[in-house]
Amino acid sequence: MIVETINFGKIEVPESKIIYLTEPILGFEEYQRYTIIRGLEDEPFYWLQSLDEGELAFIMINPFQFFQDYSFNLPERVKEKLAVKEDSDLLINTIVVIDQETGDIRTNLKAPVIINGDNNKGAQVILEEDYPTRFYLVKGETAVEERVSE
Repeated sequence: MIVETINFGKIEVPESKIIYLTEPILGFEEYQRYTIIRGLEDEPFYWLQSLDEGELAFIMINPFQFFQDYSFNLPERVKEKLAVKEDSDLLINTIVVIDQETGDIRTNLKAPVIINGDNNKGAQVILEEDYPTRFYLVKGETAVEERVSE
């Protein structure tokens, strides 16, 4: 499949790299097919690129790179929708927002995007655990290490 994107131009996405969101991203329910674009210069960030709308892409991170204590119980209904056989097949991601005015960079720990790497089914999940929807990685010019020590 060839997709014209606003950020990456034309990209070719093999069928094996298409992710189908069984529970779409909140506010973007009409878009269910995505792919992950990695290996850019801005590591540890990567992109969840919509295959249904070339102008739609979300910046994501692996939250465990930043928050080693991040843990939650995935509801059984989500495991069933994603056809999870082994928890080790799950890829956990959180969406990152960059505020162009303030320079703040934050991630949503309350609603991760979970992908079953075994079958490429995914879902955005609202966790029961008490995590913030706006956890700041960078607050203006303040690094995450300074924010955590406050």
